[in-house]
Amino acid sequence: MNIVDVLLPTIVFTVCSILTVPLLRFVRKTKLDPQRFMVAWILLTFSVAAFSVFRLATEYFGQSQSFLQISSADTILAPLSTVFLVDTVSVYMVIAYLVVGSISCLYAVLHVSPKENLSERYYALLLIVTGTVIAATFSGDLLTLFIFWEATAAGSCFLVAYKKSRESLESALKYLVMVIIASGFIIYGLSLIYGLTGSLNFWAVKEVLLTTGNPQLLLIAFAFILAGYAIETAIVPFHMWMPDAYTAAPDSASAFLSAIVDQGSYYVLLRVLLFILIPTAVVDWRFTVAIFSVLTMTAGNLFALAQQNVKRMISYVCIADIGYNLIALTSITAIGLMGNLFFFFVAAMETALAFMVIGVFNKMGFKTLEDLSGMGRKMPLTSFAFVCVALSFSGVPLFAGFIAKYMVFTSVLQSSVAWLALIGVCNSVLQSAYFLRVIHYFYAKPPKNDLDIKEPRKLLVPIYCLVIIIVVLGLYPDLVLNLLSSVATFLPV
Repeated sequence: MNIVDVLLPTIVFTVCSILTVPLLRFVRKTKLDPQRFMVAWILLTFSVAAFSVFRLATEYFGQSQSFLQISSADTILAPLSTVFLVDTVSVYMVIAYLVVGSISCLYAVLHVSPKENLSERYYALLLIVTGTVIAATFSGDLLTLFIFWEATAAGSCFLVAYKKSRESLESALKYLVMVIIASGFIIYGLSLIYGLTGSLNFWAVKEVLLTTGNPQLLLIAFAFILAGYAIETAIVPFHMWMPDAYTAAPDSASAFLSAIVDQGSYYVLLRVLLFILIPTAVVDWRFTVAIFSVLTMTAGNLFALAQQNVKRMISYVCIADIGYNLIALTSITAIGLMGNLFFFFVAAMETALAFMVIGVFNKMGFKTLEDLSGMGRKMPLTSFAFVCVALSFSGVPLFAGFIAKYMVFTSVLQSSVAWLALIGVCNSVLQSAYFLRVIHYFYAKPPKNDLDIKEPRKLLVPIYCLVIIIVVLGLYPDLVLNLLSSVATFLPV
């Protein structure tokens, strides 16, 4: 296995992204249907990328090592060498990106017409961001991780600004400013680490942490790095940019960003904390992370409860989900990591599905709770899809959200922060309250008008793909959990 094998999915997405612009412009001049062409193009791109990931996963699972390290130099410990890491966690996350990303991109093609001006650049951005997230996930050193993640953040800013409205441009600027601030923290931390260790490689830095008798300055460097990634992950109190960005972005972009970039940013935080900063004898960060977990999930749910704009409400739900993920992170156990990764996949599908459903309503001019009055009768299929995702968010049995939350909450029961489970359950009840309020408007309120509304059947196809996956994983979670059975070897305790 070499670097090309690991980067092949990213190369596929990059090449297809570049080709998207001229190909779609050419198709517009012919008699071909641009939308059908883009659907086929998206399916082809993700199929080729999935095949390359399948080959990579087959080679990885076919050998006995718990992880593979691929370096551009003769040794993985060479200063500033580009290193990629292939293990159960990175392979699993990339598979999750491909599943949810393909459905989100198909929804984007159906939601943003290929006939729109600059739509080809929008599709190209979706593909290139998917590719950079995958490369960041396979990164095995802090510099490579930083480069690919900043490329992801830059592409995300353009997606937010696509509509060119005053609101979207302002939100994109706020997002960009926060990314620049985060990058400053990360770069300063990286410079300190390189000066102290002579390397940015995961293994080399961890070895210095374990062997040095005075790691305080090195820990300060990691504090800067974690602060930067906390901003990009939208952990409270660094969350201010996310509600504005996701509300102002096109609905399909919000679905894509919440499913891919949001989960990817948290994975970066997980990789640094669990791969480098343990054992906790070096620095016990669990209580600090637990406090941020409480702040994040509580603030996210309280702000969501106060919203009248349903899309903005879902944006705060994304913040609350980050808080739930931080619960499992503090356990530093195999069951906690499995719960974390399962929650990643489920949360990606839930947030994407919620934004997709709200996108259907927004396309017809229905944005607030009052606008959605009686929609359960006027748009039964769309409303039912939202009911399913609301029940999954709330942790109702038979849906994947129940298994995800159960694993996350139980993972900390035997740890020093067991009180987090109780706070998590209370927040889950609070989350159920505002979702039940939306369902109440759907079915218990009279419609605002007597107009005959036709549901967009094409948009319902990707929506119900996610509904089916959420229900199936709720009934048969082992379909995913079996892949994570060897995840305990990831914890280098």
